Amino acid sequence: MNGGVGTATAKITGLYIYPVKSCRGIAVKELNLTSAGPEHDREWMIVDEDNKFLTLRNFPKLAEIKTSIQGPYLHLYAGNNKILVDMTQECAPVEDVTVWNSVVKAGIENKSINEALSAFLVKTVKLVRYQSQSFRDLGAGATLAVKETRFTDSRPLLLVNESSLADLNSKLVAEGKAESDIQRFRANIVVSGLPAYSEDNFANYIVDGSTGVSGVGVELTNQKQCGRCVVITQDVETGKVVSKETLKILADERKQPDSAKIPFGVYLTPSGQGTLRVGDSVSSS
Repeated sequence: MNGGVGTATAKITGLYIYPVKSCRGIAVKELNLTSAGPEHDREWMIVDEDNKFLTLRNFPKLAEIKTSIQGPYLHLYAGNNKILVDMTQECAPVEDVTVWNSVVKAGIENKSINEALSAFLVKTVKLVRYQSQSFRDLGAGATLAVKETRFTDSRPLLLVNESSLADLNSKLVAEGKAESDIQRFRANIVVSGLPAYSEDNFANYIVDGSTGVSGVGVELTNQKQCGRCVVITQDVETGKVVSKETLKILADERKQPDSAKIPFGVYLTPSGQGTLRVGDSVSSS
């Protein structure tokens, strides 16, 4: 079910950052946009002994690691262990790490942090940081002001629509299944007020009331559909698969015959730096 093409107005009802890729996120009232996307979003990533990234898709225990930012420290809560990461100091050494098809230079956090995470995950791992030596080219997704993305799956921002989830949940309920939680979709921006799935049809979003460098709203552009995977079936706190039906019903509803992707939500790139806030209005075209 797709909304019509045209213009529409929505409102931001939720904003999130995910400091460590595939770990728990943080709900925020304001989202500061930098030249690489939301401040501190996917700034860190956990890699294995070969410097390849771990993902929630095949390492569900990552969901058990909670995150928060307090003053100059990123706090990681791994079981009963609280791990402090100093955000004021860049890391050394710097090594090549792999995220999907990208090889990126990243700083390696210190031995005590890596040992604590390895003990919790029962696997030898390292925490790496996107920092001044890092550059992951956005390619076709770039804008004049935002040419890179940190350890995201695609573009710097992911937007999901409450009405789209409501449509999906109505079909889950009709089959006697539990509703899905919007946090399983790991978006940066949640909006209300758009028809279900109409977010697919808009190329540009202007966030009115946000503060851009020019003092006017921030434009979000270069839209790309987000193809979904097993993560949307996993519990946000344990990583365990709790609703295989979520992906199955979404596939039945949304999968296109000429594509393997099961779309839900859209990736976007900011046209510039600025601040988004819960309650801001969003114009789509």
